[in-house]
Amino acid sequence: MEKVCVFCGEKPQSKTLEHVLPQWLIELTGDPKRPADFGYSRSAKGQHVRRRFSFDAFKFPSCKECNERFAILEAAAKAIVEKMMLEVSLSESELTILLDWFDKVRIGLWLGYLYLDKNPLAIKPNFHVQQRIRRHDRMLAIFKIGGDVKGLSFLGCDTPAFAQTPSCFSLGINSLWFLNMSCPYLLARRMGFPFPMKTYMWEDGSLYCSLAEGRNRIMRPILRKAISIKGTELYQPIFVNVGYVDNETVKKLYDTKYVRDNCISWKTGVGRIYIKRDSELTAYNTSPSMEWLPEKTHDVEVLFEMQLLTLEWQLYIIKNLTPSVKSLSTAKKRYTVQLFDLGKYYNREMVELLNKAKRS
Repeated sequence: MEKVCVFCGEKPQSKTLEHVLPQWLIELTGDPKRPADFGYSRSAKGQHVRRRFSFDAFKFPSCKECNERFAILEAAAKAIVEKMMLEVSLSESELTILLDWFDKVRIGLWLGYLYLDKNPLAIKPNFHVQQRIRRHDRMLAIFKIGGDVKGLSFLGCDTPAFAQTPSCFSLGINSLWFLNMSCPYLLARRMGFPFPMKTYMWEDGSLYCSLAEGRNRIMRPILRKAISIKGTELYQPIFVNVGYVDNETVKKLYDTKYVRDNCISWKTGVGRIYIKRDSELTAYNTSPSMEWLPEKTHDVEVLFEMQLLTLEWQLYIIKNLTPSVKSLSTAKKRYTVQLFDLGKYYNREMVELLNKAKRS
């Protein structure tokens, strides 16, 4: 796989190395030199060997300018995560920055694993980090674990489903665990925004669709599948730069009182954050609030459930939210369907194995 900048996707200019998991996060959660597991590699004899090296060695090429530009986001995210560790109030704007940071980490881990695994499925990335920050609907579920927990973990980044569709993963930071999801129109229809009746994939991997008028009301539940672990769920619709779109038909669909009233910034396409705790769904408080903090504290055994949760949601996305391939050429269609089938098969098998272990 060609080594390009993880941020812009171009040949690195004034080459530097980017820590996909930032240095401040590694230090916040323990010794930066501590060994960690990064999936498996294949030995010369064809055997699968656990891949272990230090967290601070998990870094990939980037342009110096890109690295410096994204350092601004990292500094802002660091302050927010440190607040979360102290369990203090957060504002809606801070949570929006946190979601930006999760976009960065999720896509960074996706590209990092493609490099580490030597891209066995021959995935051709048609976007990199900067093309996925604040680009699509997104959600974040937050879970709290009791006790003096310290460490950094992530789940779901080594599956074929994630390699094809990097839309869902989990991240553990000390006593907090996060399930993060983002993909085109993940929330739009059920949050009352314009939505596609059908989405199609072009030959180059880009998507196209015709949008329907939004229903101007929230449908509950926001996602048709429940989050099986009790925590705090945050939802934010995103529609990209409608204020700058030349297509008047598209702009008109979004230029409604309902959409404008449910935006932090209509011109840049950033929706308000909605929060779900128990069965209640409300707009996040406009002032800094403790609403984000989960009410329930789980035992450490919930980490087993986190594995299941991540795999199940990856399976849900690849089964229900992937675009139609009917517009592709015969060869491309066959290959894409095979990739999707592999992703579904792997996650189904892993979910079954974990459920058997859970019952035994």
